[in-house]
Amino acid sequence: MSMHLGNWQLDTVNGGWFRLDGGVMFGVVPKHIWKHVATPDPQNRILCANHCVLARDGRHTVLIDTGYGGKYALLDRKFYDMEPGEPLVESLSRLGVAPSEVDHVVFSHLHFDHVGGATRQDAAQRLALTFPNAQHSVSRIEWVAASSQLPELATAYPSQEVLSLRELTRLRLLEDGEEVVPGLTSRMTGGHTEGHLSFLFHSNGQTACYPGDICPSTYHLRRMWHLSYDVFPLDTRRNKPRLLAEAAEGQWWMLWNHDPTAVVSRIVQDKKREFVAVDVSNTM
Repeated sequence: MSMHLGNWQLDTVNGGWFRLDGGVMFGVVPKHIWKHVATPDPQNRILCANHCVLARDGRHTVLIDTGYGGKYALLDRKFYDMEPGEPLVESLSRLGVAPSEVDHVVFSHLHFDHVGGATRQDAAQRLALTFPNAQHSVSRIEWVAASSQLPELATAYPSQEVLSLRELTRLRLLEDGEEVVPGLTSRMTGGHTEGHLSFLFHSNGQTACYPGDICPSTYHLRRMWHLSYDVFPLDTRRNKPRLLAEAAEGQWWMLWNHDPTAVVSRIVQDKKREFVAVDVSNTM
């Protein structure tokens, strides 16, 4: 997907397709309901895209999220049915963008499928930054949680990724509503993680929103349809409808990160289904 939003050129880049358990993706929603929108494989996994966003305005080259990268072991790759290689770097290359050209990397949150591609292994098998010239940014609240090493968060935040970011970068810690670069602001949504961020592009009276995992796909537009990974599900159920209502009212473009068919759409309010996607641009 490639679209222009005022001064911004927004391109979808592939952070790596993978599969997650359907129960993980839909939480309290029973399988006999969710299977009609997302067909599971024999292991009960559903296909998930990993749409990162490359944003360019002539002054900045910004990457939102980095996919899972190429470092994971074969057993992990088999478990999640990950793509081989470095899908994100390969996708950027097809757009003619080298990793060294990216000057800002911003994370919605620090789960493996959003932060793994930020580092790679060099010839000596040491971790190095994939985007060596970029300012890396994440919410302050997210960083505190991810680097806390609390045992109850051990499986949520891959310690290798978190420690490498601390060692290799001077992280910028964002607050709610902070401007990342002119025309791109953060929006604290919480829910999925305490410090989860969505991002808003503004230009020439138009807005595009990358909601991240507060609403990872068009399958998740209803209040109760959210991931079982959500650490604060009540915040998701409160904050997601507010964000979606604002998007519907403002006719924002929504940039879906895990939707296997829809890359971008607008949304409208619906009496029966709460919100529905319209003007959908598909991946297939």
